Amino acid sequence: MIYQKFKKFVEAEKLFSPRSRLLVAVSGGQDSVALVHLLVELKKKDWPQLQIALAHFNHELRKSADEDELFVRNLAKELGLKLFTGRANVKEFAERKQLNLEEAARLKRYEFLRKAASKFEADYILTAHTMTDQAETVLMKVFRGTGLEGLQGIRLKTGNIVRPLLCFERQELEDYLRENHFEFRQDETNEDERFLRNKIRLKLIPLLEKEFDPAITAHLAEAALIAQGENEVLSQTVEKIWPRVTRGGSSHLELNLRKLEKMPPGLARRLVRKYLKAAFGLESPTFHQTQAVLTLQDGQKFSWGRRQVLVREAGWLRKVEKTKQPKDFSFNWDGQSPLRLSSGLEFVARFISVKKLPPARRLSQLEFDDAKRCYLDASKVTLPLEVRNRRPGDKYQALGLHGEKKIKESLRERKIPQAERSVLPVFLSAGKIVWVPGLPISEEFKVTRSTDKILLIEKQNTANASI
Repeated sequence: MIYQKFKKFVEAEKLFSPRSRLLVAVSGGQDSVALVHLLVELKKKDWPQLQIALAHFNHELRKSADEDELFVRNLAKELGLKLFTGRANVKEFAERKQLNLEEAARLKRYEFLRKAASKFEADYILTAHTMTDQAETVLMKVFRGTGLEGLQGIRLKTGNIVRPLLCFERQELEDYLRENHFEFRQDETNEDERFLRNKIRLKLIPLLEKEFDPAITAHLAEAALIAQGENEVLSQTVEKIWPRVTRGGSSHLELNLRKLEKMPPGLARRLVRKYLKAAFGLESPTFHQTQAVLTLQDGQKFSWGRRQVLVREAGWLRKVEKTKQPKDFSFNWDGQSPLRLSSGLEFVARFISVKKLPPARRLSQLEFDDAKRCYLDASKVTLPLEVRNRRPGDKYQALGLHGEKKIKESLRERKIPQAERSVLPVFLSAGKIVWVPGLPISEEFKVTRSTDKILLIEKQNTANASI
């Protein structure tokens, strides 16, 4: 008996309780009408405290849309149920937002349902998706390319949205309606084979049932249920790993691709998918997009659209932010007072007498860090230093090299992020490049065993601002 199967399914899956307030989405078609009658029967026979209201949304897409709305109004009146109605010009909305009709209709429908649920103070919104819908959805996902997430099909529960008819094939519900002489509306667009879902329902599934597997619908629904369970386990694993492979806030989120390279491919792809959603709001990246991101080498970029660009730097994946070109600057600095740049960077300088250092291993005691400080032979430096922005063609002979090399190439080789390169100052003595933070000092100005006095230039810990 259909009713007993329905009640048992609701109880077994704990879809809602006997005291729940339910808002039922009703189109007027057989599935949603069957759901309404089953709920009314449940309230009358077993759960008298169940609260039920109906919600109908008119998409204004078909000539018969107004007749469907009238049918639902009469149904609500006949059953003594509260009714919420809404309507929108979905075609105009789709054109304005550049969406296909199906997606536009779904967005407007669920927007209406959420508002109606709030007014009714509903615990749950019920939709009438069936096992047949589930089988169609899984096949559609397969044809369009999907992974484990797509194979989940239609979830039994998504937030407060519940689908209590996923245990029924559509034919079971049609039989239930006809046996009880319950009327329902026919949607003529369900016969239009220009839509992939209709073509699958009208042609493919009957063929599969006849030639391959009479229980194909149930088996596809079962596969979706298995995928949902296993996807839940994988999602929990991703959530645990996520903090260990990311850094930065929502606007500057970065993903550690080096760590992902050591993980099983399926887990790495899932983490990339989560990153793409967090960084760009991209809901369903393709397998090829995900793989392209995972195979990026340092310095390589990946993009889809002008504003959606990723770059891998020093093993980390991050968004390429559109920044203003920094203004040219040039200062003379004698090192007597701190040097503060409009980028937020600040530097101080001081002289160190080598004689005052402990005799043993004097040079080895210096704390070398190209990004934070440099040590120069003071006798080779001409003050004041010129401090300016990097310019095209800048090159110098870095410590330990035999010839000159462009600063641009050296910064890239050192894997210094692009956003930082544009604000790094260049220090010059008598027109010769001495140091760029993040790179070695010039070979010409290095400290040797014969050096008597050292000029130390050191970067201070300050917050960055745009230059």
